[in-house]
Amino acid sequence: MPTDDKKKIRFTALSRVCAVALCIMLCGCAADAPEEDEPTEPSATPDMAVGDWYEPSDDYPWAEPGDAPPAPEGEPEGEQGGEPGEDSVIDVIEIPVSDSLLKSRASVLNIRSSPDQSSDDNIIGELAYEEQVEYLGMEGEFTHVRLMDGREAYCFSEFLVPAGAVLYAYPRAETGQKVNLATGQLEYSSEGAPVMVKSELVDLRLHLPGAQYELLFATERNVIGEPLYPRAIPLFQKDSLPKLQKAYETFLNDGYILKIYDAYRPYSVQKRLFAVVQNSHWIANPDTTASNHNRGCAVDIALIDAATGEELEFPTPMHTFAVESARTSDTWSDKQRENVDYMTRVMSECGFNHIESEWWHFADKSSSKYMTTDMNLGRLNMLPRQETDE
Repeated sequence: MPTDDKKKIRFTALSRVCAVALCIMLCGCAADAPEEDEPTEPSATPDMAVGDWYEPSDDYPWAEPGDAPPAPEGEPEGEQGGEPGEDSVIDVIEIPVSDSLLKSRASVLNIRSSPDQSSDDNIIGELAYEEQVEYLGMEGEFTHVRLMDGREAYCFSEFLVPAGAVLYAYPRAETGQKVNLATGQLEYSSEGAPVMVKSELVDLRLHLPGAQYELLFATERNVIGEPLYPRAIPLFQKDSLPKLQKAYETFLNDGYILKIYDAYRPYSVQKRLFAVVQNSHWIANPDTTASNHNRGCAVDIALIDAATGEELEFPTPMHTFAVESARTSDTWSDKQRENVDYMTRVMSECGFNHIESEWWHFADKSSSKYMTTDMNLGRLNMLPRQETDE
């Protein structure tokens, strides 16, 4: 394919557009991916959707007893299911194709021997997320491709993008009424109105492209020793984003680059971490005091010297769950304390709280309005940057 060719890729969704302009999404299912009960395609619906409960304590003074919305219906981030309907087209955008290679943006995408979706008899395999194929041509809603093993086949065009495209997450927004987990009762205000919580997560890489990201829980370099996130996607609440952007700009003006080691953390990951650490000073007990990471309004951060590219000197390596990480520790050097105090002052001025047990952890002071969720980071709706994010 000539380098100046452009191929129109149609992105469709099941008649739902989030109220958040940043989060145009394909709510529901991705066409022509395996059926839900196939073992290679785990369900995109979380086993549970918990609300927020964060019991007030010395470490968590801003927290409120908390509560959960009802579990969402359907598959919020799934990439499997049937063919999209006629009214599901939300946009047609042109993406330059620099060469003949394409890749899948779906978790699992069916490979067919013919451009026909009326039967599964022609399914001959599956493409994994970001697995590449060679473009040969278009046939209706399908793309004629050559697989890496040399076979020719067909894949649904909607879920193929240029191999060089950077993919970002576009989770769906959710709202729900708080449920007190201790009693199982829905929460109401003193005036009798339902108390609502929400989640509008956005991909930080879209909004803080100059920050550095090293999500340790997506690697083996964590307390468990294995990746806990299937993809390294830093998600954060949209309403809290301006506060983090303000902090980022302040750090940058002072000669430092913000480095993010963790942001949104699924509730199921919280359970795995606590099962190993078993100390609520460092990992909040998900059965009693879920983390603001589960709400998507907390970040674990450090700072990079923009002049040297080196991380500032901090008391411990990131996520060292030990007494040396606490702000009350007497093992810190003067320089380490100076760096922590500076970072804390900026984050506090921008609207974040800190905790005593971890020098790296900061959470939005308005955390109580967000719900705790258990998103599967391997099943998020992934797209190239959308025009609304420009």
